[in-house]
Amino acid sequence: MTDTKSAKEQNLIDALRAMPSCLIAFSGGLDSTYLGIMASKYVPDRVVCAIIDDASTPSGDLESAKKIASQHDLKLIIIKSEIHVDVRNNSRDRCYICKQCLFQKLEALRQKENLSAILDGENASDSLDDRPGSKAARELGIISPLMDASLTKDDIRELARAMDLEAWERPQSACLSSRVPFGTPIEDAVLKRVDKTEQFIRSKGIRMIRARVEGQGTRLELGQAENTPENRAMLKVLELEIKSLGWESVEIDLTGYVPAGLRRKNYGK
Repeated sequence: MTDTKSAKEQNLIDALRAMPSCLIAFSGGLDSTYLGIMASKYVPDRVVCAIIDDASTPSGDLESAKKIASQHDLKLIIIKSEIHVDVRNNSRDRCYICKQCLFQKLEALRQKENLSAILDGENASDSLDDRPGSKAARELGIISPLMDASLTKDDIRELARAMDLEAWERPQSACLSSRVPFGTPIEDAVLKRVDKTEQFIRSKGIRMIRARVEGQGTRLELGQAENTPENRAMLKVLELEIKSLGWESVEIDLTGYVPAGLRRKNYGK
């Protein structure tokens, strides 16, 4: 571990020690897992993690959050919810509105649990992406300790690996609504179909996959490290099985996975 990385982690530890207690927006992904475990070690009083469970939550994320919380003795509260109508309308402000709704729910929980602050897992690398949700977080006073400590995604992955955290190699995840293009109303049945499709493809050994909604069909994006001719050929072989999940057509994107925010920023899509 480099001196710079150690200094960043020490900055995080100092910030956590200065917090009496906290509520963590938890997903079971790398960033919130690392933050949750560090907070449980260094925040003086209570640490509570919370995850929203609605139709846009990937089923794998929810199971991962439960498993990690159990393994590391983290208190996890699951907030059952419905997607807000303004989020379902799927305007270009969807992520901003969704995060507002999320953090409002967490604020109500923070008050109920008498905790001093709400933390999220945003890190220094996230500034490279177009993240309207970050604006909502700042407006509502959400603290991003990883960002404040200048910890990047690579830093966190290396630190988590050194701690032998299972989540260190988990691919980046995102809510299922991000698979639906702006202007197309978000329906629970479509999100369930997306979730089933991605789970099915992961069951074949693929770690990073996005099933983007394109009309009545889906466009599949493989993670860049897995976007090989062999894996694209495997998806082609699976096309009929993927269609049977409810799609009229299946397209394999040759460019592979690009985060939705970066795609909007660079390609206007």
